[in-house]
Amino acid sequence: MKTVTFDFNRIGTLDDFYKVAVKEFNLSDHFGNNLDALWDSINGDIELPVTVIFQNLSLNQLEYFDKLILLFEEAAYELGDNFAFEYYLNTKN
Repeated sequence: MKTVTFDFNRIGTLDDFYKVAVKEFNLSDHFGNNLDALWDSINGDIELPVTVIFQNLSLNQLEYFDKLILLFEEAAYELGDNFAFEYYLNTKN
């Protein structure tokens, strides 16, 4: 299973996240940079199976990116064994 890791030490905004997602998931340059487009891409455009890891989330980022995290949790539920999602807090800050 392929693993895609997002390091939130380098991601501060949703725009930052989408730029990394386009690269990591090999999405079209015309990707919509919103949660609906991301959901559609997860359910039809990205190569499965995949494990997605969010690492180094701060407590503030956990709150800021809550809808994004929820989307990935829902994708893991919907896609079952083809999609795994984990996230880890940065405990050093």
